[in-house]
Amino acid sequence: MPVKYREKTQRTLLKFHSTAWLLYLYSMPFLVATFAQLAQGKLIGFLISGGVFFGVLLSAVWMSNGRKNKFHYRQRKFVIKKPFPLMMLSSLTLGACSLLGSWLVAGMGMFESIAYGLAASVGSVLWYGMDEVSASSFGAVKDQDSKEILALSEQSIVNIEQANRHIANRELSAYLTKIIKTSREVVNTLVNHPEKIPQARRFLHSYLGATESVIKRYADTHKLVDDESLEKNFKNVLQNIDSVFEEQNQKLLENQVFDLDVDIEVLNTLMEKQGIN
Repeated sequence: MPVKYREKTQRTLLKFHSTAWLLYLYSMPFLVATFAQLAQGKLIGFLISGGVFFGVLLSAVWMSNGRKNKFHYRQRKFVIKKPFPLMMLSSLTLGACSLLGSWLVAGMGMFESIAYGLAASVGSVLWYGMDEVSASSFGAVKDQDSKEILALSEQSIVNIEQANRHIANRELSAYLTKIIKTSREVVNTLVNHPEKIPQARRFLHSYLGATESVIKRYADTHKLVDDESLEKNFKNVLQNIDSVFEEQNQKLLENQVFDLDVDIEVLNTLMEKQGIN
């Protein structure tokens, strides 16, 4: 129960921090103005106020999604396609809506409204920041296929890290931390020596992907049941995975050929035997 509560709290905090609450609150006066115009029977005013309200509301949604994209992007070094700059779009939209709202709804002068719009955009940028603009770290890797392999491998590692946060058992979590560290060492070695990527392709596709799947299934299962035998079986699997990862990493560093046929078969057999696969 404490583990489930902690996970729920973490998800709630992440959602809270990524949501642009101030922009949602900022839209409320325009909502009040919209209903006021409607109550007075002013159709044009109602449409203008309503348009400004929905514009500010849309900027809040874009800013929230942009913050989520930024958090997602910061966890990764290898990104094939950067997300659309929603945070900048949100700030510009907020400025435009503030200009129109202060001019056409509040009745301010043109220059005052322009200043108000600029202040809203600048304030949004200063408070929420900008979209992530740093370049991906592919190094000497040039061909698209190799970049996609590295990006997918990093995604698997990030997924394992996220699953690890949901595992309360410190011993199991320590094994996962070690596996994550070794996996990143393999990927970093491949970035510095892209000629080795074809050699490591099966390791990245088959073994790392299978490991991600096993760990995610355990993380989901252990939240539902409290079974010591399940943790013992999972520990045996992690020990095997850790051993293979270390062995393959050493082979990569020593320019030896990856030999995963036996290792993958051992992992599959072990998972079936332990009731995890």
